[in-house]
Amino acid sequence: MNAVMEAEVVRPEDNQERPRVRLTHVGTLGIFGTLAALLTMFAAVGVGLLVLFGSTVAAAGVVWLLWPHVFSAEFTQWVFGTPYAPFWKLFVLFLAAGAVMKLLNPLRKR
Repeated sequence: MNAVMEAEVVRPEDNQERPRVRLTHVGTLGIFGTLAALLTMFAAVGVGLLVLFGSTVAAAGVVWLLWPHVFSAEFTQWVFGTPYAPFWKLFVLFLAAGAVMKLLNPLRKR
């Protein structure tokens, strides 16, 4: 079974009209379909962010919940400048700590 195929190049003639593609029922989704597509996109972005920052968000959340029970308001005022520990500052702190840990231990076995 030794078959050889050859391709033939067909050039369109000048008088030949290009085929037109018609998209029917494109507008049938309407506003509800558009909103569903938008919500799906937001869900995908949210899942992607959780994959990237999920452990950091969880660690910052645990520390945010436990901070007032462990440290006094005066110490928190001295560290963060407010009598409570803001979540976003803890999140950035854990992001920086994770980056430093990865820089100091790049050959970590997974």
